[in-house]
Amino acid sequence: MKQHKAAIAASALVFVLALMVLAGCPRSQSPGNAVSEVLPPQAGAEKGTIEQIGSTTVLPIATAWARAYRQVAPEVEVNVAGGGSGTGIEALINGTVDIANASRPMKDTERRAAEAAGVHPVEHVVAYDGLSAIVHPDNPIASLSLQQLSDIYSGEVSDWSELGVQGLGKIIVLGRDSSSGTYGSWEEMVVRVVDENREYTVEMLQLQSNEAVKSHVANTEAAIGYVGLGYLDDSVKAVPIVPSEGGEAVMPSKETVADGTYPISRELYMYTNGEPQGIVKDYLEWGMGEEGQKLVAEAGFVPVR
Repeated sequence: MKQHKAAIAASALVFVLALMVLAGCPRSQSPGNAVSEVLPPQAGAEKGTIEQIGSTTVLPIATAWARAYRQVAPEVEVNVAGGGSGTGIEALINGTVDIANASRPMKDTERRAAEAAGVHPVEHVVAYDGLSAIVHPDNPIASLSLQQLSDIYSGEVSDWSELGVQGLGKIIVLGRDSSSGTYGSWEEMVVRVVDENREYTVEMLQLQSNEAVKSHVANTEAAIGYVGLGYLDDSVKAVPIVPSEGGEAVMPSKETVADGTYPISRELYMYTNGEPQGIVKDYLEWGMGEEGQKLVAEAGFVPVR
């Protein structure tokens, strides 16, 4: 009996010692199940929100990027809004956005204001655009030269009859508001193309978006306006433009912007404070990659790739 009890005690002692040894040893894990047991499915993915504001010309690109990027990085939220290039750049200077969309380069005054605020803008060219003169579909005008466009937008020409178009009367001149990068680009490339001292006519009706300009032209037979390439559709008529050096009129298109033959072309930008880091860096690299640049083309603009 004593021997039996001694055997039981010895067996129990061995069992306890075995448990202690096992508790002190790490479990063996295969590479496949170690991560799934310790980390959640999204572990290692950086989360956050990207605020992006500015140019209404860049808006279709930014909106398409934000929508598609949800599938690429669902843990990152990209908020996009318009308001104009000046609005976006001001927000970047104020530190309220991560990315400022702009359809023009930053002005020297804006760069000085940024530096004074401790902001160091870095420019990213994300697409190319062709600014397009548009008229009502029933307007019979076949083409316009840069000189004629400058005359219209400076007020030197004010009636369609002066351009050989009868029955439409006074030209209703439409453009963008002064906070828009498109306003500045058109002023530089069209209004002042023959005289750097020319200004927009005071009779120009300033509108707050490309869409507003297009809609107004589509409903006003005597109107002329300008929009970014991505806003062209059948509701308006794009007017071919004769370059300053003469020759044949060139229709605005992705092809003529890409080959340099369309005379009113420009770069489109996104600005960051310093070189982008973290989720902003990942987002912009994706946008400049194959998938993002495909969306640029689908939005009606010219990819940089």
